[in-house]
Amino acid sequence: MTLPTPANPGPFGHKQRKNFLFDDNFTNYNHGSYGSFPKSVQENLLKWQNHAELNPDRWVRRELKDALTKVRGQVAEYINCDVDELVLVQNTTVGINSVMRSIKFVPGDRILQLSTGYGAVNKTIEYICDTHTDVKVVEVELVHPQTDHAIVHLIEKTVQDHLTRKDGSRVRLAIIDWISSVPAVVLPVKQITDMLKSYGILVCIDAAHAIGQVPMDLRYLDADFVITNCHKWLYSVRGSAALYISKKFQKDIHPVTITAEYKVGGFHPEFAWVGTLDYANMLSIEGGLAFRAQYGDSAIMHYCHRLAVEGGQVIAHILGTNVLTTIDHQTGFLANVRLPIKDINHPKIATPNFLIEYQQDKYNVFAPLYKHGGCFWTRVSAQIYLELSDFVRLGHILKEVTEMLNSETEEGEKGKGAKTSL
Repeated sequence: MTLPTPANPGPFGHKQRKNFLFDDNFTNYNHGSYGSFPKSVQENLLKWQNHAELNPDRWVRRELKDALTKVRGQVAEYINCDVDELVLVQNTTVGINSVMRSIKFVPGDRILQLSTGYGAVNKTIEYICDTHTDVKVVEVELVHPQTDHAIVHLIEKTVQDHLTRKDGSRVRLAIIDWISSVPAVVLPVKQITDMLKSYGILVCIDAAHAIGQVPMDLRYLDADFVITNCHKWLYSVRGSAALYISKKFQKDIHPVTITAEYKVGGFHPEFAWVGTLDYANMLSIEGGLAFRAQYGDSAIMHYCHRLAVEGGQVIAHILGTNVLTTIDHQTGFLANVRLPIKDINHPKIATPNFLIEYQQDKYNVFAPLYKHGGCFWTRVSAQIYLELSDFVRLGHILKEVTEMLNSETEEGEKGKGAKTSL
């Protein structure tokens, strides 16, 4: 079977826009942050909502848990894990908090995090440290580009350096991204997991961006905890994620919201009922999987990956810069491209507001921009409804805003020079 590519998109590209709910004049370059679900998934969402309203008591008291179990089974098959090791939650932040706030940390415990970790996750770690005596962070400073070997080496060296302290503390838990958010890089999670477990460290994988973007095999990975957002790349409705907890830890892990199920039903009932809310978002994972099945996972993944790689190169060529990594497997569906901004401390980009408003108000687009390694970068999402021409357009938009900022920098430097000559 010939897989679709940017040059030969087959069923993908702009013809897919009809299957989504976008405004006609909107181009979505930021699928990675919040996802976008197809019309067929919206129909699946409404199916569940309408069914619930036929008889709310019957739905909540007799049918909901079975429906969640069925969808859990579909997700478990997709990511190759035991259905009994999986629960559905609203998002990765909820999943991380469920794990972190359930573990009984003791004085001397250390939590290993990456400097490129997601902000809300690292803030959760900070909260744990603030609310526990002598529980501290051990951070791995990670500046890309790096080879897979170098990434594993940096993390292991940090662990080994900590061991040499011999102060009675221990690295108890490590939180590792499967695909970091900014910069967006696919990390060698299997090698990292195996290495950390060889030191007796618990491993929690923040896989917020993983499901639907890269193949996941949790039996092979063998991490202790994994949390992944289905509403990003799997096409389900926002507020749907899957949390994997190894069976040996399930008696200790509880949802963030404690309900009447605590100490009554056990692990799965606790997570299946966290209070009154619309569980249809989680159940819409069924619709996301059905949408993907029309085209096949390999086709979707191949097209989006190639579009990210080639699209990133197109934008870099327009800007006269470079992509963050040229290692193919470190790029999933997200391209990182350097912006040629002369002054990365320009006052207009001290906060994200100017760049957000400039893109949205003038062009009705948005691609996240961020600082990393002393440079300014953009993160651009590839998706089945985009084509290379969309990356060309974004490249010229980013060139325009970059040239404007650089012009202001140059004018400021001329002004300083004039004052000095006086």
